[in-house]
Amino acid sequence: MNINFENLEQIPKIFEMMKLMSKQFTDKIEKRWLSTQETAVYLGYSKDSIDSMVQKGELISDIHYFQKARKRMFDKNELDNWVIGIAPINNRLQNELDMKIHEIKSSVA
Repeated sequence: MNINFENLEQIPKIFEMMKLMSKQFTDKIEKRWLSTQETAVYLGYSKDSIDSMVQKGELISDIHYFQKARKRMFDKNELDNWVIGIAPINNRLQNELDMKIHEIKSSVA
């Protein structure tokens, strides 16, 4: 086996480049909030399909996405749950339901 010793001087430079790449990888922050286009890419659907799912109620406002004015942002965590079939828990709706049940019980008693 022939070793080209003139390339050995490149090892420290390669090592520094590898450390920099490792740092960039570990410092990367994963986005939680996705635009409609990013959501389409993330889920493997077209943008029109995502818009259609929103219109049909398959993706639920205040659970899967939040919309302020014309900007719609999707929650990546809830999209993951939607994909694997975990039903969302809408705390606001649950609280309203609990209050109504309490009111009904109070009026009967």
